[in-house]
Amino acid sequence: MEELSDMERSRLLLGWLAARRAVDNCLSDLLAAGPAGERRVRESLALVDDLESRAQEAFDRYRTAAESTSAPPPRPAGRWSPPATAERPRLNVVRAPEGDLARSSSNTKSNHRHR
Repeated sequence: MEELSDMERSRLLLGWLAARRAVDNCLSDLLAAGPAGERRVRESLALVDDLESRAQEAFDRYRTAAESTSAPPPRPAGRWSPPATAERPRLNVVRAPEGDLARSSSNTKSNHRHR
């Protein structure tokens, strides 16, 4: 199988998402019908099976395309690329002085009154 473009893989993924949405909508209709309406929607159970199998086929096509795609080349180090080290970034904790917290809390309360 030849390598698919990003756009083609995106279309396959969107096809799978649309199929999953159809399954979810059908199941929501069944749930809304409740036990009393179950007999009315019994034919929808076959539809759920059909939609499920279509969704699975769509995902299988996407997975095959994604697995056959080679990894993108590494991006050059620059402003927007992540650091070369694999360690997690460390965030500094910023604390406001006590007086600032009291003042900002009253400001917040007054802002809520005016909304």
